[in-house]
Amino acid sequence: MDAAYYSLIRRTRDGQYVGWVPDLHGVSASGVSEAEVIYRLSREAGELLDEIVAKGLPLPAPSAADALPLGDTRGLYRRLLLVLG
Repeated sequence: MDAAYYSLIRRTRDGQYVGWVPDLHGVSASGVSEAEVIYRLSREAGELLDEIVAKGLPLPAPSAADALPLGDTRGLYRRLLLVLG
């Protein structure tokens, strides 16, 4: 199974990082570095997609980058494409 989904990551006021994958409900992570968040998001997303495939369900359709928000009142997001295999 190969799939690619965008994640949104931002730095919090206390210096931590938070991220989530808008197209994969419940996939989110936090950590002390962006690399840690990316690792956790990739792991969680992969596990969720494995569960979806095991149930015989179709994978969620990924959103286009320009359909994702640029940020909110707490700051800008960094968009990163997670390629899952």
